[in-house]
Amino acid sequence: MQHRPLLASALALALAAACSDSGHSGHAGHSDHADHSDPTGADVHGQDDRGFVFLDPQHPAHPNWADLGDIELGDTAHTTVRMRNVEDHPITIDTVLSGCSCTAPEISAVTESGERIVGNARASSKALVVPPGATVELALSVDSRLSPARNKDKLVLVRLTTDDEHDPYLSIELRMKVVSAFQSAPPELDLQRVARNGGAMGTVEIAAIGESGRRLIEVLETPPELGATLLEGREMGLSPLWTLHVTLRAPLPLGPQERVLRLSTSHESGIGEGRPFEVKVRWNAVEDVEVVPPRILFLADPALGREVGRVELFSRLAGARLRIVQASVAGPSTDGLEVTFEPALTELDSEGKASRWRVTVDPRGRTGPIDGTLTILTDDPTFPRFDVPMLRRR
Repeated sequence: MQHRPLLASALALALAAACSDSGHSGHAGHSDHADHSDPTGADVHGQDDRGFVFLDPQHPAHPNWADLGDIELGDTAHTTVRMRNVEDHPITIDTVLSGCSCTAPEISAVTESGERIVGNARASSKALVVPPGATVELALSVDSRLSPARNKDKLVLVRLTTDDEHDPYLSIELRMKVVSAFQSAPPELDLQRVARNGGAMGTVEIAAIGESGRRLIEVLETPPELGATLLEGREMGLSPLWTLHVTLRAPLPLGPQERVLRLSTSHESGIGEGRPFEVKVRWNAVEDVEVVPPRILFLADPALGREVGRVELFSRLAGARLRIVQASVAGPSTDGLEVTFEPALTELDSEGKASRWRVTVDPRGRTGPIDGTLTILTDDPTFPRFDVPMLRRR
Protein backbone atom coordinates (compact mmCIF):
# COMPACT_ATOMS: atom_id res chain seq x y z
CA MET A 1 0.00 0.00 0.00
CA GLN A 2 3.02 2.31 -0.17
CA HIS A 3 2.03 3.50 -3.65
CA ARG A 4 -1.50 4.72 -2.82
CA PRO A 5 -0.56 8.47 -2.74
CA LEU A 6 0.85 8.12 -6.27
CA LEU A 7 -2.21 6.24 -7.41
CA ALA A 8 -4.45 8.88 -5.86
CA SER A 9 -2.66 11.56 -7.90
CA ALA A 10 -3.11 9.51 -11.03
CA LEU A 11 -6.79 9.12 -10.22
CA ALA A 12 -7.27 12.86 -9.92
CA LEU A 13 -5.61 13.43 -13.29
CA ALA A 14 -7.62 10.71 -14.95
CA LEU A 15 -10.92 12.18 -13.77
CA ALA A 16 -10.20 15.31 -15.79
CA ALA A 17 -10.73 13.19 -18.90
CA ALA A 18 -13.37 10.87 -17.50
CA CYS A 19 -16.27 12.31 -19.50
CA SER A 20 -15.27 11.78 -23.12
CA ASP A 21 -16.44 10.63 -26.52
CA SER A 22 -14.80 8.49 -29.12
CA GLY A 23 -14.96 11.06 -31.87
CA HIS A 24 -17.00 8.80 -34.19
CA SER A 25 -20.32 9.97 -35.57
CA GLY A 26 -21.61 6.41 -35.89
CA HIS A 27 -22.36 3.90 -33.16
CA ALA A 28 -21.22 0.37 -33.84
CA GLY A 29 -22.00 -0.97 -30.37
CA HIS A 30 -19.48 -2.98 -28.42
CA SER A 31 -20.50 -6.60 -28.81
CA ASP A 32 -18.08 -7.06 -31.71
CA HIS A 33 -14.95 -5.76 -29.99
CA ALA A 34 -11.92 -7.98 -30.13
CA ASP A 35 -11.02 -10.00 -27.05
CA HIS A 36 -8.27 -8.01 -25.32
CA SER A 37 -7.73 -10.45 -22.47
CA ASP A 38 -4.19 -11.42 -21.63
CA PRO A 39 -3.05 -14.00 -24.26
CA THR A 40 -0.81 -15.64 -21.66
CA GLY A 41 -3.91 -16.86 -19.85
CA ALA A 42 -3.62 -14.49 -16.86
CA ASP A 43 -6.87 -13.72 -15.06
CA VAL A 44 -8.92 -10.75 -16.25
CA HIS A 45 -8.96 -7.86 -13.77
CA GLY A 46 -12.16 -8.01 -11.74
CA GLN A 47 -12.52 -11.76 -12.35
CA ASP A 48 -9.47 -13.08 -10.54
CA ASP A 49 -11.22 -14.22 -7.32
CA ARG A 50 -9.63 -11.43 -5.30
CA GLY A 51 -11.21 -8.27 -3.94
CA PHE A 52 -14.34 -7.61 -6.01
CA VAL A 53 -15.53 -9.89 -8.80
CA PHE A 54 -17.96 -8.51 -11.42
CA LEU A 55 -21.14 -10.54 -11.80
CA ASP A 56 -22.86 -11.22 -15.16
CA PRO A 57 -20.71 -8.81 -17.18
CA GLN A 58 -21.90 -7.74 -20.63
CA HIS A 59 -18.39 -8.29 -22.00
CA PRO A 60 -16.52 -11.19 -20.34
CA ALA A 61 -13.13 -9.91 -21.52
CA HIS A 62 -13.96 -6.48 -20.09
CA PRO A 63 -16.18 -7.11 -17.07
CA ASN A 64 -16.12 -3.46 -16.02
CA TRP A 65 -17.82 -2.31 -19.23
CA ALA A 66 -21.50 -1.34 -19.24
CA ASP A 67 -23.09 -0.45 -22.57
CA LEU A 68 -26.31 1.59 -22.63
CA GLY A 69 -26.43 1.78 -26.44
CA ASP A 70 -28.43 4.63 -28.00
CA ILE A 71 -30.29 7.03 -25.69
CA GLU A 72 -32.74 9.46 -27.26
CA LEU A 73 -32.15 13.01 -26.11
CA GLY A 74 -34.58 13.72 -23.28
CA ASP A 75 -34.62 10.15 -21.95
CA THR A 76 -32.98 8.89 -18.78
CA ALA A 77 -31.24 5.50 -19.04
CA HIS A 78 -30.45 3.14 -16.18
CA THR A 79 -28.10 0.25 -15.62
CA THR A 80 -26.77 -1.62 -12.59
CA VAL A 81 -23.26 -3.01 -12.23
CA ARG A 82 -22.97 -5.85 -9.68
CA MET A 83 -19.79 -6.97 -7.88
CA ARG A 84 -19.23 -9.51 -5.10
CA ASN A 85 -16.76 -9.17 -2.25
CA VAL A 86 -14.93 -12.52 -2.44
CA GLU A 87 -12.62 -11.76 0.49
CA ASP A 88 -13.14 -13.14 3.98
CA HIS A 89 -13.23 -9.64 5.48
CA PRO A 90 -15.25 -6.43 4.87
CA ILE A 91 -14.11 -4.04 2.14
CA THR A 92 -14.82 -0.32 2.50
CA ILE A 93 -15.69 1.62 -0.65
CA ASP A 94 -14.49 5.09 0.24
CA THR A 95 -15.65 7.18 -2.72
CA VAL A 96 -17.73 6.85 -5.88
CA LEU A 97 -16.80 9.46 -8.47
CA SER A 98 -18.62 10.00 -11.77
CA GLY A 99 -16.69 11.64 -14.57
CA CYS A 100 -19.76 13.42 -15.99
CA SER A 101 -22.57 15.38 -14.37
CA CYS A 102 -24.99 13.49 -16.63
CA THR A 103 -24.37 10.26 -14.68
CA ALA A 104 -25.69 9.89 -11.13
CA PRO A 105 -24.54 6.84 -9.11
CA GLU A 106 -26.30 5.15 -6.21
CA ILE A 107 -24.67 2.32 -4.28
CA SER A 108 -25.87 -0.43 -1.95
CA ALA A 109 -24.97 -3.98 -0.98
CA VAL A 110 -26.99 -7.15 -0.44
CA THR A 111 -25.60 -9.56 2.14
CA GLU A 112 -25.67 -13.35 1.80
CA SER A 113 -28.69 -13.40 4.13
CA GLY A 114 -30.58 -10.97 1.87
CA GLU A 115 -30.19 -7.83 4.00
CA ARG A 116 -29.74 -4.63 1.97
CA ILE A 117 -27.18 -2.04 3.13
CA VAL A 118 -27.73 1.40 1.56
CA GLY A 119 -24.56 3.42 0.96
CA ASN A 120 -23.95 7.09 0.16
CA ALA A 121 -22.40 7.59 -3.27
CA ARG A 122 -21.87 11.29 -2.52
CA ALA A 123 -19.85 10.69 0.65
CA SER A 124 -16.25 11.89 0.79
CA SER A 125 -15.28 8.78 2.76
CA LYS A 126 -16.81 5.41 3.70
CA ALA A 127 -19.49 5.45 1.02
CA LEU A 128 -20.26 1.78 1.77
CA VAL A 129 -18.84 -1.00 3.94
CA VAL A 130 -19.28 -4.31 2.10
CA PRO A 131 -19.37 -7.47 4.25
CA PRO A 132 -17.60 -10.60 2.99
CA GLY A 133 -19.72 -12.44 0.43
CA ALA A 134 -22.04 -9.45 -0.10
CA THR A 135 -22.97 -8.20 -3.56
CA VAL A 136 -22.49 -4.51 -4.41
CA GLU A 137 -25.14 -2.97 -6.65
CA LEU A 138 -23.92 0.20 -8.36
CA ALA A 139 -27.01 1.77 -9.97
CA LEU A 140 -26.15 4.33 -12.66
CA SER A 141 -28.68 6.79 -14.10
CA VAL A 142 -27.81 8.85 -17.18
CA ASP A 143 -29.81 12.02 -17.89
CA SER A 144 -29.26 12.55 -21.60
CA ARG A 145 -30.17 16.25 -21.32
CA LEU A 146 -27.02 16.85 -19.25
CA SER A 147 -24.68 15.13 -21.69
CA PRO A 148 -22.44 17.55 -23.60
CA ALA A 149 -21.79 15.00 -26.39
CA ARG A 150 -24.56 14.37 -28.91
CA ASN A 151 -24.79 11.99 -31.87
CA LYS A 152 -21.44 10.33 -31.23
CA ASP A 153 -20.12 7.57 -29.00
CA LYS A 154 -19.49 8.68 -25.45
CA LEU A 155 -17.54 7.15 -22.58
CA VAL A 156 -18.10 8.02 -18.91
CA LEU A 157 -15.74 6.67 -16.26
CA VAL A 158 -17.14 5.96 -12.81
CA ARG A 159 -14.31 5.36 -10.35
CA LEU A 160 -14.43 3.69 -6.95
CA THR A 161 -11.70 3.92 -4.32
CA THR A 162 -11.52 1.16 -1.70
CA ASP A 163 -9.33 -0.02 1.16
CA ASP A 164 -8.75 -3.40 -0.47
CA GLU A 165 -5.12 -4.24 -1.26
CA HIS A 166 -6.08 -6.12 -4.44
CA ASP A 167 -8.63 -3.62 -5.85
CA PRO A 168 -7.87 -0.21 -4.31
CA TYR A 169 -9.18 1.48 -7.45
CA LEU A 170 -11.99 0.23 -9.69
CA SER A 171 -13.18 1.84 -12.92
CA ILE A 172 -16.55 1.30 -14.59
CA GLU A 173 -16.58 2.23 -18.28
CA LEU A 174 -20.09 3.39 -19.12
CA ARG A 175 -20.59 3.54 -22.89
CA MET A 176 -23.49 5.21 -24.68
CA LYS A 177 -24.58 7.44 -27.54
CA VAL A 178 -27.03 10.29 -26.93
CA VAL A 179 -29.07 10.60 -30.12
CA SER A 180 -30.66 13.89 -31.07
CA ALA A 181 -32.74 14.57 -34.17
CA PHE A 182 -31.51 18.19 -34.11
CA GLN A 183 -28.24 19.93 -33.39
CA SER A 184 -27.93 23.58 -32.33
CA ALA A 185 -24.96 25.87 -32.74
CA PRO A 186 -23.99 27.06 -30.25
CA PRO A 187 -25.26 24.16 -28.11
CA GLU A 188 -26.50 26.71 -25.54
CA LEU A 189 -27.09 30.43 -25.94
CA ASP A 190 -24.93 32.28 -23.41
CA LEU A 191 -25.71 36.01 -23.42
CA GLN A 192 -22.98 36.52 -20.81
CA ARG A 193 -23.02 39.80 -18.84
CA VAL A 194 -26.17 41.81 -19.50
CA ALA A 195 -27.18 45.22 -18.16
CA ARG A 196 -30.13 44.71 -15.83
CA ASN A 197 -32.06 47.53 -17.56
CA GLY A 198 -30.71 46.89 -21.03
CA GLY A 199 -31.62 43.33 -22.03
CA ALA A 200 -29.89 41.48 -24.85
CA MET A 201 -30.42 39.57 -28.09
CA GLY A 202 -28.91 36.43 -29.55
CA THR A 203 -29.42 33.75 -32.21
CA VAL A 204 -29.03 29.98 -32.43
CA GLU A 205 -28.78 27.96 -35.64
CA ILE A 206 -30.50 24.55 -35.52
CA ALA A 207 -30.04 21.80 -38.10
CA ALA A 208 -31.86 18.48 -38.56
CA ILE A 209 -29.55 15.48 -38.12
CA GLY A 210 -29.85 12.42 -40.32
CA GLU A 211 -32.60 11.65 -42.80
CA SER A 212 -35.58 11.05 -40.50
CA GLY A 213 -37.52 13.95 -41.97
CA ARG A 214 -38.27 15.42 -38.56
CA ARG A 215 -38.83 19.17 -38.50
CA LEU A 216 -39.05 22.02 -36.04
CA ILE A 217 -42.53 23.58 -35.95
CA GLU A 218 -42.74 26.51 -33.51
CA VAL A 219 -41.75 27.87 -30.11
CA LEU A 220 -44.00 26.13 -27.60
CA GLU A 221 -43.61 28.47 -24.66
CA THR A 222 -41.30 31.20 -23.42
CA PRO A 223 -40.42 32.30 -19.88
CA PRO A 224 -41.54 35.87 -19.02
CA GLU A 225 -38.05 37.33 -19.52
CA LEU A 226 -37.63 35.91 -23.02
CA GLY A 227 -39.06 36.45 -26.46
CA ALA A 228 -38.30 33.93 -29.22
CA THR A 229 -38.99 33.59 -32.93
CA LEU A 230 -38.23 30.49 -35.03
CA LEU A 231 -37.52 30.99 -38.74
CA GLU A 232 -36.84 28.27 -41.30
CA GLY A 233 -34.05 29.18 -43.65
CA ARG A 234 -31.77 27.63 -46.23
CA GLU A 235 -31.12 23.92 -46.61
CA MET A 236 -27.77 22.64 -45.31
CA GLY A 237 -27.00 19.74 -47.61
CA LEU A 238 -30.12 17.59 -47.47
CA SER A 239 -31.16 18.89 -44.04
CA PRO A 240 -33.23 21.99 -43.29
CA LEU A 241 -31.81 24.75 -41.12
CA TRP A 242 -33.67 26.99 -38.66
CA THR A 243 -32.68 30.20 -36.89
CA LEU A 244 -33.95 30.88 -33.38
CA HIS A 245 -33.95 34.60 -32.51
CA VAL A 246 -33.99 35.25 -28.75
CA THR A 247 -34.69 38.54 -26.97
CA LEU A 248 -33.97 39.02 -23.26
CA ARG A 249 -36.31 41.64 -21.81
CA ALA A 250 -35.39 44.16 -19.11
CA PRO A 251 -35.62 44.81 -16.23
CA LEU A 252 -33.79 41.77 -14.87
CA PRO A 253 -32.92 40.61 -11.36
CA LEU A 254 -29.20 40.73 -10.66
CA GLY A 255 -27.17 37.54 -10.86
CA PRO A 256 -26.80 34.48 -13.10
CA GLN A 257 -29.98 32.99 -14.57
CA GLU A 258 -30.86 30.07 -16.86
CA ARG A 259 -34.05 29.32 -18.78
CA VAL A 260 -35.14 26.69 -21.32
CA LEU A 261 -36.94 27.34 -24.60
CA ARG A 262 -39.00 24.39 -25.84
CA LEU A 263 -39.65 23.96 -29.57
CA SER A 264 -42.31 21.66 -30.97
CA THR A 265 -41.21 19.11 -33.57
CA SER A 266 -42.79 16.74 -36.03
CA HIS A 267 -42.47 12.98 -35.98
CA GLU A 268 -40.63 11.14 -38.74
CA SER A 269 -41.33 12.20 -42.35
CA GLY A 270 -42.53 15.59 -41.12
CA ILE A 271 -45.91 14.44 -39.81
CA GLY A 272 -47.35 13.94 -36.34
CA GLU A 273 -45.94 15.31 -33.10
CA GLY A 274 -42.43 14.47 -31.91
CA ARG A 275 -40.48 15.08 -28.73
CA PRO A 276 -39.90 18.81 -28.07
CA PHE A 277 -36.39 20.13 -28.67
CA GLU A 278 -34.92 22.29 -25.92
CA VAL A 279 -32.46 25.19 -26.09
CA LYS A 280 -30.90 26.57 -22.91
CA VAL A 281 -30.46 30.32 -22.55
CA ARG A 282 -28.28 31.73 -19.79
CA TRP A 283 -27.08 35.15 -18.75
CA ASN A 284 -25.62 37.11 -15.85
CA ALA A 285 -27.50 40.32 -15.12
CA VAL A 286 -25.21 43.06 -13.80
CA GLU A 287 -25.59 46.73 -12.96
CA ASP A 288 -25.93 49.06 -15.93
CA VAL A 289 -22.54 50.53 -15.00
CA GLU A 290 -19.90 48.31 -13.42
CA VAL A 291 -16.20 48.11 -12.66
CA VAL A 292 -14.29 45.06 -13.96
CA PRO A 293 -12.55 43.38 -12.21
CA PRO A 294 -14.19 44.27 -8.88
CA ARG A 295 -10.77 44.31 -7.14
CA ILE A 296 -7.53 45.85 -8.36
CA LEU A 297 -4.79 43.34 -9.11
CA PHE A 298 -1.23 44.52 -9.58
CA LEU A 299 0.23 42.72 -12.59
CA ALA A 300 3.43 43.11 -14.61
CA ASP A 301 3.19 45.49 -17.57
CA PRO A 302 5.88 44.59 -20.15
CA ALA A 303 5.69 48.04 -21.77
CA LEU A 304 6.40 49.82 -18.46
CA GLY A 305 8.65 47.15 -17.00
CA ARG A 306 6.85 47.21 -13.64
CA GLU A 307 3.61 46.20 -11.95
CA VAL A 308 0.49 48.34 -12.29
CA GLY A 309 -3.14 47.89 -11.32
CA ARG A 310 -5.94 48.43 -13.82
CA VAL A 311 -9.74 48.32 -13.88
CA GLU A 312 -12.28 49.29 -16.53
CA LEU A 313 -15.53 51.16 -15.98
CA PHE A 314 -18.29 49.96 -18.34
CA SER A 315 -21.60 51.56 -19.24
CA ARG A 316 -23.38 48.45 -20.49
CA LEU A 317 -26.54 50.17 -21.69
CA ALA A 318 -26.51 50.58 -25.46
CA GLY A 319 -25.67 54.16 -26.38
CA ALA A 320 -25.21 55.30 -22.77
CA ARG A 321 -22.10 57.28 -21.90
CA LEU A 322 -20.64 58.86 -18.81
CA ARG A 323 -17.61 60.85 -17.71
CA ILE A 324 -15.12 60.17 -14.92
CA VAL A 325 -14.63 63.43 -13.04
CA GLN A 326 -12.14 62.18 -10.44
CA ALA A 327 -10.16 59.07 -9.44
CA SER A 328 -8.12 58.89 -6.25
CA VAL A 329 -6.71 56.39 -3.73
CA ALA A 330 -6.82 56.35 0.05
CA GLY A 331 -5.69 53.90 2.69
CA PRO A 332 -2.96 53.00 5.15
CA SER A 333 -0.31 52.22 2.49
CA THR A 334 -1.11 54.19 -0.64
CA ASP A 335 1.54 56.94 -0.54
CA GLY A 336 3.19 57.61 -3.88
CA LEU A 337 0.58 55.86 -6.03
CA GLU A 338 -0.25 57.62 -9.29
CA VAL A 339 -3.82 57.38 -10.63
CA THR A 340 -4.75 58.10 -14.26
CA PHE A 341 -7.85 57.47 -16.38
CA GLU A 342 -8.64 57.54 -20.08
CA PRO A 343 -11.35 56.28 -22.45
CA ALA A 344 -10.85 52.63 -23.43
CA LEU A 345 -11.46 51.61 -27.06
CA THR A 346 -13.99 54.44 -27.55
CA GLU A 347 -13.56 58.10 -28.33
CA LEU A 348 -14.83 60.92 -26.19
CA ASP A 349 -17.93 62.66 -27.46
CA SER A 350 -18.38 66.42 -27.54
CA GLU A 351 -19.24 66.38 -23.82
CA GLY A 352 -16.15 64.41 -22.83
CA LYS A 353 -18.10 61.20 -22.23
CA ALA A 354 -17.40 57.57 -23.23
CA SER A 355 -19.06 54.22 -22.70
CA ARG A 356 -15.86 52.61 -21.40
CA TRP A 357 -12.99 53.96 -19.28
CA ARG A 358 -9.67 52.53 -18.15
CA VAL A 359 -8.30 53.53 -14.74
CA THR A 360 -4.64 52.79 -13.89
CA VAL A 361 -3.01 52.77 -10.47
CA ASP A 362 0.78 52.96 -10.91
CA PRO A 363 3.08 52.35 -7.89
CA ARG A 364 5.91 53.88 -9.96
CA GLY A 365 8.23 51.05 -8.98
CA ARG A 366 7.41 51.22 -5.31
CA THR A 367 7.86 47.90 -3.51
CA GLY A 368 6.10 46.56 -0.46
CA PRO A 369 2.46 46.00 0.43
CA ILE A 370 -0.39 48.15 -0.86
CA ASP A 371 -3.64 48.32 1.07
CA GLY A 372 -6.36 50.82 0.24
CA THR A 373 -9.30 51.82 -1.92
CA LEU A 374 -9.58 53.40 -5.35
CA THR A 375 -12.51 55.82 -5.51
CA ILE A 376 -13.99 56.73 -8.92
CA LEU A 377 -16.44 59.65 -9.20
CA THR A 378 -18.62 60.06 -12.32
CA ASP A 379 -21.16 62.52 -13.69
CA ASP A 380 -23.85 59.80 -13.81
CA PRO A 381 -26.48 60.60 -11.14
CA THR A 382 -27.47 56.92 -10.86
CA PHE A 383 -23.89 55.66 -10.48
CA PRO A 384 -21.95 58.62 -9.07
CA ARG A 385 -19.31 56.70 -7.10
CA PHE A 386 -17.41 53.40 -7.16
CA ASP A 387 -15.09 52.21 -4.38
CA VAL A 388 -12.69 49.52 -5.58
CA PRO A 389 -10.56 47.62 -3.03
CA MET A 390 -6.89 47.04 -3.80
CA LEU A 391 -4.39 44.86 -2.05
CA ARG A 392 -0.79 43.81 -2.69
CA ARG A 393 0.92 41.81 0.03
CA ARG A 394 4.55 42.00 -1.06
